[in-house]
Amino acid sequence: MKCIAEKIKTTRISKKISQESLAYACGLSRNYVGVIEKGKNKISLEVFLKLCVGLQIHPSEILNDFTKEELETFFFG
Repeated sequence: MKCIAEKIKTTRISKKISQESLAYACGLSRNYVGVIEKGKNKISLEVFLKLCVGLQIHPSEILNDFTKEELETFFFG
């Protein structure tokens, strides 16, 4: 789970987007974005897609490097 969260964070940083700006673009709280980036919470597919829209990326840019098992853990526990 942590690897996907880290990839979300590194993508955000590489695009020079603050947590606050990303949260605002996604309709989420900055605190929640921080929790997601630390890999502390599972997230829904809906939230993941909101993050991708906020980051202006296709979901595959995050998901392609992970196994089915890693993805299931991140999204479903």
